[in-house]
Formats: sequence, structure tokens, C-alpha cells
Amino acid sequence: MSGMRRGWRAWLVLAAVIAIAGGALYWRQRQPGVVVTLEPGLRALGQPKRTVTLALHAPAGKLVSVEAQVIQNGSARTVLTEDLAAAGTAETKRPLTLDAAALGLKEGPAELRVFARDSVWRPRPDRSPRLILPFAVGLTPPTLELRAATGYVKHAGAAVAVYRTTGAIRSGVRVGETFFPGQGGLAADPALHVAFYAFPYDSPAVAPAVVAEDEAGNQRMVGLSVTFLPVRFPKETIRLTEAFLQRKVPELAPPTPATAPVGELVTTFLRVNREGRQAAEARIREITQGESAPRPLWSGAFRQQPNSKVFANFPEERTYQVEGRTIDVEWHLGIDLASQKRVPVEAANTGRVVFTGPNGIYGNMIVLDHGLGLFTLYAHLSEIGVKVGQEVKQGEALGRSGETGLAGGDHIHFALLVRGVYASPLEWWDPHWLRDRIAKPLVDAGVSLAGITDGSLAPVASAPDSGGHPASRPRRR
Repeated sequence: MSGMRRGWRAWLVLAAVIAIAGGALYWRQRQPGVVVTLEPGLRALGQPKRTVTLALHAPAGKLVSVEAQVIQNGSARTVLTEDLAAAGTAETKRPLTLDAAALGLKEGPAELRVFARDSVWRPRPDRSPRLILPFAVGLTPPTLELRAATGYVKHAGAAVAVYRTTGAIRSGVRVGETFFPGQGGLAADPALHVAFYAFPYDSPAVAPAVVAEDEAGNQRMVGLSVTFLPVRFPKETIRLTEAFLQRKVPELAPPTPATAPVGELVTTFLRVNREGRQAAEARIREITQGESAPRPLWSGAFRQQPNSKVFANFPEERTYQVEGRTIDVEWHLGIDLASQKRVPVEAANTGRVVFTGPNGIYGNMIVLDHGLGLFTLYAHLSEIGVKVGQEVKQGEALGRSGETGLAGGDHIHFALLVRGVYASPLEWWDPHWLRDRIAKPLVDAGVSLAGITDGSLAPVASAPDSGGHPASRPRRR
């Protein structure tokens, strides 16, 4: 009897050992494998080389190896193979460059497969790929045809181009390093696009080009033939008085007291005029490069503030002096309009309010979106009378003039921007320039926009070399 008991105990021990071993093996087999992700994703590959990043994570052990292959028509091309064991890490990122030409890929479907192993022993090693990503190979660039464009332009001025493109997911005008996206849906032909653009004042006056790019990264480019008209940027010397510094520095850089020594006031002023200006400009770029109505909200020429006079132009290089000593040089990026104190500030054209509030050196500021990337800015206001999202008509009061921010007296700082790039407001105030340089190219390309292209072919009085706008300061209205 005791022998039988010992036998049963042995069998139970053996069963327990087998169960424990089986459980251990099962646990080992169930350990998660390497997780592979691609940053950014890959939906299509074109003629240009494309570099993506493989992110590898081994939740159960250390990374041992990685291999990446591109599969097309049953043929595998190895694009990455690396031993990772020496690094002894559970996470890593590896760049992966894909070159369709070097890999001999043809147009059509393809697949990226990534194999990755970790240091965990498993009874049945999983040799399947940790990432399988289908993508398309496309080697044909999108179509692109220029229909019409502004021919005479000025540095720091604006222009328009109308073009037709198919197969593109991104298109527009490039001026140097600056890109201005085009907008479709403005004509009966959905492939027709309109792009307003400007020539940055702080970049060389280079010829623009229309660019269209598809999902695979293929590009087609058409250069724009433009004639740059002569332009000279004005200069002005601003002499800062102790009284001005005592009044403005505490407002813009608290808790600096008005009783601080002149040297401290000057140092603080320089910080405001440099770092504060950069921060304010960054905020303006963020606003005016953001969402804009996909159609023009404006109609006809923009309007200068009634009964105002231009006393500072755009762009103006300003030299700041204290007691005859130059302390700073900055650019003034707008037009200053002098009028009476606390006068109503009117909308230059119909638009939608996209920003209200303080913005550093600009004080109380309002920004209007007029559609297609065109924005106007009103600064140094003493009062703001509109709210974000509100639609306003041309001539409607937005607030009142003032001297908030870095302003030496009550006035209106007015600026116009195209997709975050400052452009001359003088052009947009002038109906002759609007007719010649904006409306006529639109009409020539078959685009009809109420209030803009109406009567665009009527003769105008401005000479061909005038740029279509007054050579000097605008008339007082």
C-alpha cells in the first residue's frame, strides 16, 4: 500500500513539474515581441529619396537585430540590416532611406516589411515581420500649367498667380524659401487654383515659381516671369528721450520703475525692442499663417483710414538713438497713420476678426482675415470694440486709436500680410493697381470673383512703369 502511495506521489510530482514547465514555456512563448512603428507614415514613394524613422521597442527584453525589406512583385530588396545586441537597449530609432530608382522600383503597389528580434528565448521563435506596411510607388509628377500671373511686381509688394494642376496634394507659389499655398474651388474648373503671394522685404528679390507636389513627393515646377520695378526702402532716425523711456519702459517691461537710471531704462528698452519685437512678430506670423477663408471676403480696393495722413511707411529701417548715440536698428513693418486722438478705427475691407488683444510692442491689436491668406492688422489701439469670429464690413468701427505698446503718440499702425508675409498696403489701397495687377490676371485665366474682377479690363490712368499704385504717399481721404 505504501508503495502505491509513493508511486502516486511521484506521478503527482512529475505532473506538477510538467505543468510548471509547460506553464513556463507557455509564459515564455506569450512574451510580447518587438513593436515597430514608422515615423512619419509612408503611403507613397516617388522619385525623390524619402527618409523615415523606424522606432523599435522591445517590451520583454533587449533588442538584438533589425532588418527591413521592400517587396515588389515578389522580389525583396534589403534596405536595412543591423546587429543591435551590443547596444543592450530595449528602445532605439533608426533612419531608413528609401530610393525608388536605386531599388529599381516600378509604379504600382509595394510593401515594407521590418523584421526585429529581442533577447527573450521562446520555444517557437516568431520569425514573421513585426511591421508590414503597404505603400504605392508613383513616379509621374502631377500636371501643372500656368494660366496667368502678375507681371510687374515690387520688392515687398504682392502679386497673384493662376494655374491648373491635377494629381497634386500641395501646390502654390514659392518665393525663395517662402511658400504661399494656392486655393482651388474659385472657378468652374476644380483644377484651377489661385495663389496670392508677396516678396518678403528681408529676402532678395528673386523670381517666384509655381510648384505642385503629389503624395509620393514628386514635384513639378513652372517659373514665373516677373519684372521687378524699382523701389527704395525709407529710413528714419528715432531719437529716444528720457521722458519717453520713463513713460514706456515700465509699461512694456514691469516691474521696471520709471525712476530707474537712464542706463537701466535703455538696457530694458533694448530687450523690449529686440526680444519683445521678435515675440510679437512670431505671434503675428502664427495668426496670419493660420486658417484663412477659402474665398475672398473682401471686395474692391482696401480703404485708408478716413482723414488720416501717412507719417511712417513700409518697410522702414529705423535707427534708434539716445543722446546722439545709436543703440539699435530695427524694421518698421507697417504704415503709421496720424489722425486725431482716439478716433474710430475702421476696417479697411470686409473680413472676419481672427485676433483681438495685447501683443507686446503693438499694444492692443486687431487682425482681420479677408480670405485667401490676406490679413490686415490694426495696432496701438486704446479700445477694442469687436470680438474674434465677428464679421465686419468695410468702414465698420473696430475700436479707437491710441498709443498702447511701443508708440510715442496716438496713431494707428496699419499692416497688410499675405500668408504671414508683410506686403505694401499702398498697393491694396489703389484701385488702379488692383485692376492691373490682381483682377486682370484673374480674368485672363477665366476666374470671376464678384467685387474684384468686375470691370478689370477697363483702361486705367496709371503708367505701365508705375507699378499700378501711387509712387509717393497716398492721398488724404
